[in-house]
Amino acid sequence: MTNNPLIVASEIGGLGNRFKAWASAMRMNPAARVHWPVNDFMPASFAEIFDADCNIDEIPDLAEVYASWRLHLEPEDLAQLPRGFTAVGSSTHPLIRGLGKGWWKLTGRRNDHYRYMIFPKSHSKRMTRADGKHIDLEYERIPEYFRELYSGLFQRISVRPDILQRVDEWALANLDDQVIGVQVRSWRDDARRHRKYHLPATKRLHALMRAAGDDARFLVVSDSDRVMTDLARDYGYDRVLQFSRRTDRDASWVGPEGIIEDLIDMLLLSRCNTIFASYLSTFSEAAWWFGGACARVSVF
Repeated sequence: MTNNPLIVASEIGGLGNRFKAWASAMRMNPAARVHWPVNDFMPASFAEIFDADCNIDEIPDLAEVYASWRLHLEPEDLAQLPRGFTAVGSSTHPLIRGLGKGWWKLTGRRNDHYRYMIFPKSHSKRMTRADGKHIDLEYERIPEYFRELYSGLFQRISVRPDILQRVDEWALANLDDQVIGVQVRSWRDDARRHRKYHLPATKRLHALMRAAGDDARFLVVSDSDRVMTDLARDYGYDRVLQFSRRTDRDASWVGPEGIIEDLIDMLLLSRCNTIFASYLSTFSEAAWWFGGACARVSVF
């Protein structure tokens, strides 16, 4: 663990990325602080979401800043992972990983190495280890050592009681152990990524939902109101559950209440024992950690 007297988490992205940076900073130093910038991705201030006193408005000059979506691993953590562990977040060239997955499928999937890699994506070499020792987005492949470690850190993130009350009340009235959580990242704010990622993923999602059986019920969370309408139409309004939001999903980034209801969706998703998760989404990943890193996960 670092001897630096002050570690500050300061991620500028959405909820999932910020939660991962916050948990990482606490791994580096249990007394880590959080710098929570309000920007185009995050209209809600720290105080509007959290019941904690670790927030700082300005980053001190001598502080070490953690500003990455990747979970931090200390030297003793790295010793727990074999070289080349990750497939999803690997620095290996996408073509090589694609060929590797093809061979993996051809030879009968004799291990779980490519279980969560739908397609190989390039990652910044600046934040990607050459030895492949990352645990991001690897879900059930992650060793128990890390599941206990990071789920404990996520539990230390203290959300406002009034927000948690809304989560508890809705979950009590609507969820049971059999409800399957479904998180759909539509990329409705990026036409290129919507075409490249969401449209092919829709076919994989329908295959998962059909395979769950005619009696399965689904808690669906998404960044798109159209996704909710389409799934309810296809699978039945009695089978597709959704939190009764006051804000539009398509414009959740406009104001604090939209972000708060995104967080409620995330925390409800964390209550599910099975999750169908959009590939490469840190939203569903954060939900998995908040739920104790024990849900069964399929990515699409």
